[in-house]
Amino acid sequence: MPEMNSLSTPRIHIEFASAFPVAAILRRGPTKWVRILSWNTADDTVHAGSWFHGRIYEDGCSVSPDGTYFAYFAMKYHGPKTRGVNYAWTAVSKLPWLTALALWPQSGTYGGRAKFADNKTLIIDCPHWESLQTTDKLPNGFIVHPRWIGVNAPDQSLPHVPRSQASFNGFQGIDQLGRDFEYTDCKLKRDGRVIVDLQDMCPDPQSSPESAYLW
Repeated sequence: MPEMNSLSTPRIHIEFASAFPVAAILRRGPTKWVRILSWNTADDTVHAGSWFHGRIYEDGCSVSPDGTYFAYFAMKYHGPKTRGVNYAWTAVSKLPWLTALALWPQSGTYGGRAKFADNKTLIIDCPHWESLQTTDKLPNGFIVHPRWIGVNAPDQSLPHVPRSQASFNGFQGIDQLGRDFEYTDCKLKRDGRVIVDLQDMCPDPQSSPESAYLW
């Protein structure tokens, strides 16, 4: 039988910016809760942000190359609607918050995954028989490309999505500066030093600061 502390160990996903030493940490747990934190991998400062009751698809999120914005694909299980959306959506927020600066409703979980091509270019998966729409005003120069998916999806020429040299396998990783880190005992560590303890966090949703509502 597993030890009790192993049962409560939160799983984490780390999404790295490709051109700046910033990463988003997605901490899962307790069940159906997610918390996002921002991590400056250069000086190892961590800032805790939003709690979310639902699911954020780890394969559908992206940090802008400069580390400012977070694009994510989310699904909410129940409770009050988010911006009038019943089920799933793609959004762009400002790290480490999930307040949507722009939001694209999704009909399901087939599409919706998003990747930054640069700081002002976002690519969002979309079934080719649907449309990708938002009622939010985007900043000048901010471009969103749908990536049509599904059987018989039309061919497209889309911007290149840069990949960060950093990586994380759930236990060990290398940051953008080529330095090792690890995740053990519910703690993110570097050379035995604790960067952040992710164990004792209980859901406590708070309002985002005013700066999270501005591009």
